[in-house]
Amino acid sequence: MFSPVHALAGRVRITRRARAAMFTLVGSALFAACGSDNPTVSTPQPPRGIVVLDGFIQPGLTFLGDTGTATTKLALAPATEFDAGGFTLERDTVLAVSSRGAGDLLYIADVRTSTFRRIQLPTRSNPSRARLLRGSNGQSLIAAALRDSSAIALVSVAGSGAPTITRISNAGLCPTDMFVYDNATWVVDANSNCRSNYAVQGDVRLIRIPNTGATRDTIVMTGMRGSGASAIVLGDVAFISAGGDASFASFPYTLLNSGSIGKVDLRNRRVQSTRIMPSGSYGASTKLGLDGFLYVSLYENLSAFAGRIVKVRTDDLSFVSNGTSGFLDLRTATGVAVNCGSGQADALGRVHCLVNGTGSATSLLVFSPAFVETRRVAAGQGGVDLAIR
Repeated sequence: MFSPVHALAGRVRITRRARAAMFTLVGSALFAACGSDNPTVSTPQPPRGIVVLDGFIQPGLTFLGDTGTATTKLALAPATEFDAGGFTLERDTVLAVSSRGAGDLLYIADVRTSTFRRIQLPTRSNPSRARLLRGSNGQSLIAAALRDSSAIALVSVAGSGAPTITRISNAGLCPTDMFVYDNATWVVDANSNCRSNYAVQGDVRLIRIPNTGATRDTIVMTGMRGSGASAIVLGDVAFISAGGDASFASFPYTLLNSGSIGKVDLRNRRVQSTRIMPSGSYGASTKLGLDGFLYVSLYENLSAFAGRIVKVRTDDLSFVSNGTSGFLDLRTATGVAVNCGSGQADALGRVHCLVNGTGSATSLLVFSPAFVETRRVAAGQGGVDLAIR
């Protein structure tokens, strides 16, 4: 979930050999399970499980099944060295980072074995997000966006051996996400002053850095602003989300720009459409539901900071709502509106939602495709993000 309080955290050349390795090097021992998924199943299936990230108090991962109340907890670090607000699930592998204020660390966790490895990223680099670029045969290449270094770290890991870290430099003012497409690295640049106060300097940008050659392309996401930005890639299309811009200098807080989503044609390198989140809202933490829709977690406003979910069609970025507003109207079995911090749907169209209650005790709530509460189960403490396997 995008928070109004951001975590705080050089320029190094990447050789042609190292850059080429980005597209040929392939997963560590922790990614061995990646080949176990069956891509041929066409009938929607229930989840194999749910992963919840506990971001504070007792940082770690809580694993749940699709039914029952049993949970397994994997502690990652003491609260003083962990401040991740989200994570990436790559099949059976979780990737998360801590910012410069919590040590500039990369965490790689294996969901199957409930084990993890911690890797030191460049100091005071303030990482934002990590992605697995390629992985198999005992080797992996992981990319991490380094906000304070204007760079992308490429972390090469082989088994339990020491990692090798190289960088792609000049990767925007504040790179927050990245992906690989058509022999190039594409960097999501929040275009904000992430080294000091996170002040937005302009529209979010998508920067294409080719694998070979020096020519770069920059796509400006006109009207999209925010110090937090990320990407979801589906074939030749990228969905870029930006959290919005606000002033927190004094209360009541001032909303300058709501969050938004943009749809980009990667092959032709052009923006197809953009969609602003509901009026007055702030944030745009976006997930691809296993049902094919986008699910955006945000705050309804800057006064109560009530967490809400927006369901978005991928074809035209229109909202799907069961109420009078753009938000999903998610209510408990007793009719109380749910303050949902992070949400995503499974392949059956059931919406999974995280709720933090008294003492930051976290519950996972599941709603039917008709948005009726069907399940409620304890899911750790201090939950900030979830993903469905």
